Amino acid sequence: MQHLLRKQIITGALLLCISLASMAQRGEVYQPFHDELPYYLGMSIGINNSFFNFNRNAEFSNPAAGTAYAISPNNNLALNLGLTGTLRLSKHTLLRLNPTVLIAGSKNIYTYKEVGSPDVKTMNISSAIINIPLALKIESDRYNAFHFRDLMRHYVFIGGKIDYDLLGSNKAVITSNGLGSNRTPYPNTFKGIDYGFEMGLGLSYYLQYATISPEVKFSYGLGNLNKGDPLLSSIRNINGNFVYFTIHIEN
Repeated sequence: MQHLLRKQIITGALLLCISLASMAQRGEVYQPFHDELPYYLGMSIGINNSFFNFNRNAEFSNPAAGTAYAISPNNNLALNLGLTGTLRLSKHTLLRLNPTVLIAGSKNIYTYKEVGSPDVKTMNISSAIINIPLALKIESDRYNAFHFRDLMRHYVFIGGKIDYDLLGSNKAVITSNGLGSNRTPYPNTFKGIDYGFEMGLGLSYYLQYATISPEVKFSYGLGNLNKGDPLLSSIRNINGNFVYFTIHIEN
């Protein structure tokens, strides 16, 4: 009986110690001096979805022979990997540079019909884009969450960007009726450089050794990507839009 009682006392003491240790950890503030850093670095990883907007001109309603009509852009997913550098301007205002590589591979960018042909054709273009955004970031004070003190904060940001397609000069491929065996080489109809503006929001979680920040970003291209190829003579402007979901890991 005493043997069993002793085991219960020891077990109860161990559980109490574990409980107290857990409470002590929850009362701890991770990275308490992070807000005093003049700058900090990190990396980012995520996915993005691209969508191109086609603005028609007056000739689109009556296209000439050999030009495209009934154009339908496609959504395309890609992986984005980047580095992050953040400069503190004030307690709640920061300047962030996040150069990123968008690994898209070969994508079906848009489908169309050509005047004089009943076939539905697809423009397949390879791309590997370097995205260089500079954003002004406004963040809140840190606040408690999940029973931890000063665990997280939210933020918003807005800024500009430059995109450069490393494969912009490569040839495209036209696939007719979705048949992979019927592939016709064609010049890339998009320019390789774009610029625009971006905005988004995110949350920062301050852990013991790193800060994890998942965020959503909306990127709108302002440059005209149309090279002026005869195939797209009925299109006035082509603008590239992106939606990013990214996780930043910073020190």
